[in-house]
Amino acid sequence: MVLLWRLKAFSCRSTGARHLFDAMPPRRVAAAAARDEGRIGALPDDLLLHVLSFLPAHDAVRTCVLSRRWRQVWKSLHVLRFTKPQSWGRATKFNRFANSVLFFRSRAPLEELTFETYMYDAINPLLDKDQKNERVKYAQRWIMYALTHNVQVLRVLVNSRLSRPQLRPVPLLRLSEPLISQHLMTLELKSVVLTNNSMDFLSCPALKNLEIRDSKIWVHKISSQSLSRLSVKNCEFSGDICTQILAPNLSSLLLDVRSGRLPYFPSAVLLVKAYIRLDQYCRDRCWHSNFEHCAHGTCVDCYGNNDRSAKCVLLRGLSNAKNLELAVQFSVYIQNRAVAIFKRDMKLCPIFSNLKTLVLNGWAVACELDALICFLQHAPILEKITLQLNGLNYNVEMRESYSLIEKIALPEHLKLVEVRCQKIAENVHKFVDILNAYGITSDIINIVEMDG
Repeated sequence: MVLLWRLKAFSCRSTGARHLFDAMPPRRVAAAAARDEGRIGALPDDLLLHVLSFLPAHDAVRTCVLSRRWRQVWKSLHVLRFTKPQSWGRATKFNRFANSVLFFRSRAPLEELTFETYMYDAINPLLDKDQKNERVKYAQRWIMYALTHNVQVLRVLVNSRLSRPQLRPVPLLRLSEPLISQHLMTLELKSVVLTNNSMDFLSCPALKNLEIRDSKIWVHKISSQSLSRLSVKNCEFSGDICTQILAPNLSSLLLDVRSGRLPYFPSAVLLVKAYIRLDQYCRDRCWHSNFEHCAHGTCVDCYGNNDRSAKCVLLRGLSNAKNLELAVQFSVYIQNRAVAIFKRDMKLCPIFSNLKTLVLNGWAVACELDALICFLQHAPILEKITLQLNGLNYNVEMRESYSLIEKIALPEHLKLVEVRCQKIAENVHKFVDILNAYGITSDIINIVEMDG
């Protein structure tokens, strides 16, 4: 850590590496260089490269002025991180620097390449019109460079911002062709538009981790035989395409769908952990009958898949999960839209033979407890349920008489039902009374009041 600090100190915010010691007298420059030649420069190359890998690319390159020994070291770096592009003042300057580094770099394999694009300011797009395309002008070239140099970790981070936080980033980079690499293990994409076959990873047999953020995913399938972790955060899917996820070895899934049709699994996968969050603008619902089934056998909006068959679209693919969390973006005004997908799938709910922990964030209450009861009847080894009520207007529809509610057979391993809320009010106690009426006894119910 001391060595890294010293390197950062030398890599000051100058306009170029050649100006690093301009303010020092020549003798002091020579003395400083001599000291570093003896202390840091004597380290083996592998250790020097390891230390430089923790620095941003612009700081790592500036170390070339420390001594003669350091002039060529950065050219063999196995990790390159092109970050903080705004510090260059213009996108053209940042792109010129990145292209120069890749051009003069040796042919050594890359372990990791991370590049951020220069920020696109969508607040005043007319003022930024000439520079808009410059942001991602060389992005695909950099991606190809990484793949041809056997990169293992690739992060493509497109930066854009809007005036209001609730609005979404503007994707500027469009990817339409599949990646081909025998070495790529981790891929992270931010603010991109994915079309055609760009999500076909059958030519990336080593890929294990895939993260997509703030992007538009307009593809027919996401396919990988090796993928074990998939994270899709705050993304928009196509309103016309039902994207299939074909990843038989997937063990961890985070699916945060902002809008469009919900992607689905044609068959169950071996999930250990899954988190699913749906926004109120998801397209998988029928518009003809209050967002419920319209009774037309060919309505793709009712059935949620292209073959128009009455299949359990979402939950079927999650039926092997051991830990599952389902959340919905709740709105008092359009809550039927938010839960229509879950209601539809509940009618064809599969058996969750491996499920041990379940978190229902908001939507179980919006579904009037049907979801909870369904899981209790279809998860034989379930041990813990968490019902998260925070931020919701959780007025549960009350029965005229609790005696009319039929008790259900609980999973024999169920030990805890945790009810989490921001404020313990009367309706929370009524909610617990309904749970009691279904046979969930108070000794396993724990009410937790959360802060905020």
